[in-house]
Amino acid sequence: MGRDLDVFDASVQHLVRENEPMAPHTWLRIGGEARYYCEPTEMGGLTELVRSCSRSNIPIRVLGGGSNLLVRSEGVDGLVLNLSAPSFSQMEVNGTTIRCGGGTKLSHLVTHCAGVGLGGLEHLVGIPGTVGGALYGNASTLNGDIGQRVSEVRLLTRQGEILTRNRQQLQFSHHKSSLDELVILDATFELEEAEVKALTQRMQTLWIVKRANQPTIQSLAVVPFVEPDTSSAAELIELSGMRGAVEGNVHLSSNHPNFLVSTPGATSQQVLALIYRVRDTVLERTGVQLQFHLTIW
Repeated sequence: MGRDLDVFDASVQHLVRENEPMAPHTWLRIGGEARYYCEPTEMGGLTELVRSCSRSNIPIRVLGGGSNLLVRSEGVDGLVLNLSAPSFSQMEVNGTTIRCGGGTKLSHLVTHCAGVGLGGLEHLVGIPGTVGGALYGNASTLNGDIGQRVSEVRLLTRQGEILTRNRQQLQFSHHKSSLDELVILDATFELEEAEVKALTQRMQTLWIVKRANQPTIQSLAVVPFVEPDTSSAAELIELSGMRGAVEGNVHLSSNHPNFLVSTPGATSQQVLALIYRVRDTVLERTGVQLQFHLTIW
């Protein structure tokens, strides 16, 4: 790895790091290095980085919270953008709408809305990651999905251009969205007025229920499969005899089958071997093909 930083405009070269270890940026603590890595601090730097990559044909990936990310041991041949700076996580309330930066942690958006008496997103409590990642994958619970509340999204293309898409131009479905541009800069949500105390109590109740259905070692546990439309991934794994399946230093939780847990010494190869084996076995024994919730770089 490693390549001269002259491929980037001089104004942003100081922001770019080479050969950045990616394991610390993921919940699984697994993965190789990123050829280039950057945490831009403002919009101008972000757009110039993207334009530099476009001119030099350097692929770009955007890092969210790392909660559903597996980085291969070979690493990432391109630029990894981390939009964790405050300028990408601003929140602005205007009546019953809130505009929120794509780099905002989803948990911060949910708690902020409850704190100012805006209802409609509290059921998303406990879902990790960023607002941008939640929108891209249309994060959902039994009580609805995040896409139902979106009225407008601003996006940054791979050529560094800013686009705005309104509700009529957006499509959200089961763990999917039409948001296929490079970066989700911000989104506006339409909510409704509600009592702060009632929202807080509801959020606390939902959080307790969610915690009861997760492994205790959350920082090293991820959800490997998307919940199918018609059944539970955990039930399908159980029916297929794959609960607690092990591959080297990774395993499925015995108590919560749709959670994959890594232990010291785990590798990306072990994770991939396990999730492919589980997926193939579930398909063979139930006829249902599970879709990966993990994003694989």
